[in-house]
Amino acid sequence: MGGSHRRGVRILLIGDAGVGKTSLILSLVSEEFPEQVPPRAEEITIPPDVTPEKVPTHIVDYSEREQSVDQLRSEINRSDVICVVYSVEDEDTLDRVTCHWLPLIRSTLGQQHHIPVILVGNKVDLVDYSTMEIVLQTMMEYPEIETCVE
Repeated sequence: MGGSHRRGVRILLIGDAGVGKTSLILSLVSEEFPEQVPPRAEEITIPPDVTPEKVPTHIVDYSEREQSVDQLRSEINRSDVICVVYSVEDEDTLDRVTCHWLPLIRSTLGQQHHIPVILVGNKVDLVDYSTMEIVLQTMMEYPEIETCVE
């Protein structure tokens, strides 16, 4: 991605069904949470004039219900950043970050890949606790995790 003419940044959101990937994307675009959430959002392009880096940003949603593992691997290979979304109210979705999603990324890109991964804890408005302590341990095991947010 060298040079001054970047083609844009491609951000892929992956995670278990129901963790809120599509809601996150749609609320970013509309600035409100949608009443009706489709299984998957269409790819969204944010124009360069509204991004700090002045490059187009493409946000891609993944749905296990609508897409195959081959399609997911193709999207992983095309991504500049991968957000692994989990629900802070569902411990199983956090467990699957380490037992499914991060190993899938590594098996697709290789053990020493350089694509940054961001862990996104969603639905924090539904609980009165944080998962950051657990997530920080995960970050120690997976150096490709750039940061985590709730």
